[in-house]
Amino acid sequence: LEVIRLVLPAGKALPPHAAKGVITVQCLEGRITFATGERSVDLEAGQLLFLPAGVRHEVKSLEDASVLLTIRL
Repeated sequence: LEVIRLVLPAGKALPPHAAKGVITVQCLEGRITFATGERSVDLEAGQLLFLPAGVRHEVKSLEDASVLLTIRL
């Protein structure tokens, strides 16, 4: 299990990528957009997202945000 805290300033984007394991993304503060090729969802503080392994996705911060990312390897 890998646990990462990401701090993203407003407007910061992570380019499209995929994780080798199942991931959860919990928005701790602020707001982000999490997008896959099929769908895009905005997450606010307290919301959680689950994504299967290998799904290509990208993240953009709509405002200053902090996110807790877990990857089950």
